[in-house]
Amino acid sequence: MKKIFLILFILVTLSCIFAAEPIAYLMQGRGNVQIIRDEKVVKFKNGELLYNNDEIKTGGESFAAIKYVDGGAAIKVFPNSVIRISAVKYNKQLNKNTILQSGNVYSKISTKIKGAYQVETPTTVASVKGTGFVTKIDEDKKTIIIVLEGEVLVQNKDSGQSKSVQPGSTSVSDTDGNVSSGDTQPGEISEADMKEIESINKESEMTIKVQITDDNGNIKYIEITR
Repeated sequence: MKKIFLILFILVTLSCIFAAEPIAYLMQGRGNVQIIRDEKVVKFKNGELLYNNDEIKTGGESFAAIKYVDGGAAIKVFPNSVIRISAVKYNKQLNKNTILQSGNVYSKISTKIKGAYQVETPTTVASVKGTGFVTKIDEDKKTIIIVLEGEVLVQNKDSGQSKSVQPGSTSVSDTDGNVSSGDTQPGEISEADMKEIESINKESEMTIKVQITDDNGNIKYIEITR
């Protein structure tokens, strides 16, 4: 009986592995960038396919640019940051979630592609109604949302308190459950970071075709566009 259960467990596990599909790809990695999958560091090159729960780490003066396969969101991971990506298919759409564990990330959202997108931190969920915003976790574990374009709904996980944040505004969500917002101040985004934001806006406009092979040996192509 134990052998039967063991065989069934192995078959289920293998079916899950083979059924795995990429949810994003690495547009560009610069400097000290790591991709961690199933607690193992993965060797990679630009164009590497990324899967559910892949973790991306950047070191000092390092950047990573990532795009989800439906073309609905591109993200720039700033230096000394850690993110994890996930996505779920729902009604033929890809609902995307970028989990920021530490550091900063910029999200650029396409208005042409349907499917939800949010950034999650230990304290906060930022749901996108617009197109471009920066998410930071500071030394006090506060989540800072700087909206450049569109509108972002910022909600604290503990208190449920939320605010709708407009372009030119910054929201702070803290560990006590408070959510506040005000005008974005000069210097909140450095000139160097703004250059990186501008670069991903250009990078995200490209289209690539990626070849993958399924568990039956069949070759398929994923076309990733803006």
